[in-house]
Amino acid sequence: MQLRHISIPMLIVEAGDDPWVLDASLQAGRPAQIARLAQAFHDAGQSASEAGFAFEHARFFFRASWERGVGSHPIDDATEVGRVVARLGLQAVQLPRIAVDLDQLAIALAEAQRTSARHIGALEDHLATIDGEVGAGHADIDRLCADAIAETRAIAFQLRRVRDEYALGLQGAVARLRFDGVDPSEVRTVDELLIPPPDSAPPSVASWWSSLNDTQKAMLVAQHSPQLGNLNGIPAQVRDQVNRAVLKDDLQRVESVARQRGWAADSLRDDVLHDRGREVLASPESYGLSAEDVARYQNAVRTDQGLDLSRGADPPNARPVLLWAYDPVAFGREGRAAIAIGNPDTARNTAVVVPGSNSSVKGGWFSDGPDEAINLYEQSLRADPSRATAVLAWMGYDAPAFEAPQWDRTLVDARRLTEIGTPWMARQAGAALTADVNGLAATHQAPAPGHVTVLGHSYGATTVADAFTMGMHANDAVLVGCPGTDLASRAADFHLQGGRLYVGAASTDAVSWIGESGTGLPTGLNDLLGAPVGPAAGLGADPAHASFGAVRFRAEVTGSHSVLPWFTDHSHYYDPGSESLHNMTEIVVGRGEALAAEGMTASPRGEGRLSSLREVRTPWGTLRLPHLEIPTPITVDPEWDRADVTNSHGF
Repeated sequence: MQLRHISIPMLIVEAGDDPWVLDASLQAGRPAQIARLAQAFHDAGQSASEAGFAFEHARFFFRASWERGVGSHPIDDATEVGRVVARLGLQAVQLPRIAVDLDQLAIALAEAQRTSARHIGALEDHLATIDGEVGAGHADIDRLCADAIAETRAIAFQLRRVRDEYALGLQGAVARLRFDGVDPSEVRTVDELLIPPPDSAPPSVASWWSSLNDTQKAMLVAQHSPQLGNLNGIPAQVRDQVNRAVLKDDLQRVESVARQRGWAADSLRDDVLHDRGREVLASPESYGLSAEDVARYQNAVRTDQGLDLSRGADPPNARPVLLWAYDPVAFGREGRAAIAIGNPDTARNTAVVVPGSNSSVKGGWFSDGPDEAINLYEQSLRADPSRATAVLAWMGYDAPAFEAPQWDRTLVDARRLTEIGTPWMARQAGAALTADVNGLAATHQAPAPGHVTVLGHSYGATTVADAFTMGMHANDAVLVGCPGTDLASRAADFHLQGGRLYVGAASTDAVSWIGESGTGLPTGLNDLLGAPVGPAAGLGADPAHASFGAVRFRAEVTGSHSVLPWFTDHSHYYDPGSESLHNMTEIVVGRGEALAAEGMTASPRGEGRLSSLREVRTPWGTLRLPHLEIPTPITVDPEWDRADVTNSHGF
């Protein structure tokens, strides 16, 4: 859902829960498949009339609960039943009872989905009404926003209760299946439902995965449920296998239709990468496809291109690449993905790279070349070849849109101004980043604990700062080109146990100066204008300022022609040979403390001061004067006129 005046990320953050994610976790189930499987078990054992009556009774209630059509990916019920019966040696008398168990499970899931959809529909109707009142200029905007938050929180509570009740019923159904002689892991559709939900604790997920035998693991990988490929606590190589299989499905679904029309797959992919129209993409319904099929295909192409670029063009020296996360239709079809160069489960050093505004799968962050991750990986490999490094390019959040060449348009666009000028999207992203980074420890296999560094650029730096205040665990943090740290007001708020917060801020990067205004000026201006961006404005403090307490490293842009700080010098922090990339590499391989000895630290920004004269020469001699330093409200950057900026710092 998208509103014009109220920020959905703000609602989610303030409500403390996401009702849309809860609904999606329920709607992902396929009760029609379970019901058809139940019918197949029933047909295989009709001899027990009492069980048959119970089955028909359950089927009546299923039809009453199920409001949608048959699922789009049916299974071969007879084959499935035959496989299970043969493998487990079930008796005919058991089959109808199993059918009843399965159908009751389908009833519970269908009813949970129906209830959840009803709640979401009511929430969206109510939010649209409130959003309209805000747009109409009603005076009490704070009250309207509070109403929207309260409604979101209430619906999220209801949906979590629905999901918890279904989970309890699922446990009972599984127990009955086992009592009736069926190992639920042997029944494909039920087995998929037993995958832990997305918000499960990663150590619990890791224990669940370890408890499965090789056959069960192979079966789950073969089924390649998208939920499994994005679940923290599942080994990285397993996630890669599952996610690549899902991506392959997304490619083949459209390309099989294209081949029937005589179009080459390579040509169609090229059209996607170069934003060229093709009839099958513009009018999918004419070819038996849906708009979602096309969206999945387009982002699959872009993600696949990112995998190829991350791997490199030299097969003998290809970089090891894993598709660690993949959801091509997340965030309103902007897409979610994470590509690991190296294996974070076995690497001694792991870096998580978080991009900034204007980044998305759809927008080409991967397909245009994830240079940040590639350059950091290559430099880390050269800086310390004795210890493996993995770099995770994390496009796991909905980044705001901000086009620097057209920055003036953002100022008059309420929706974009709300995205880029408020912290809500960063806070929502921070929660997702926290979950993913903290999940790395659950699958790490190296004999020594891994050294984890989380690096954020631009709005991604604000996201990283918020994630650390939410309990993200890492050894070191790096913020470059940071527009503000939102919930963190000082380095101590990052809670780095034995680690450090490092900051790179080019003196000519306009974005890195935004935090100098803090939240007071943006909030005051927002209030003066009638709160066009909602109840909060601004992104927080400048971490490059002396009062913040971070370690600032050199990050100037070679050959900069900026007379004043501007946006053109905001995207050079990962340039090969740059001061910034050198310093980030040292931090990632665990040598951040060496920066001072290398002369690569920088003095922080601080208050400008006016100094009085120390002496005055007169005809009667030199007159000594008391020395005074008067602070000014102007922030100065000691890096501004440094002359020794070079691009020769590569390893």
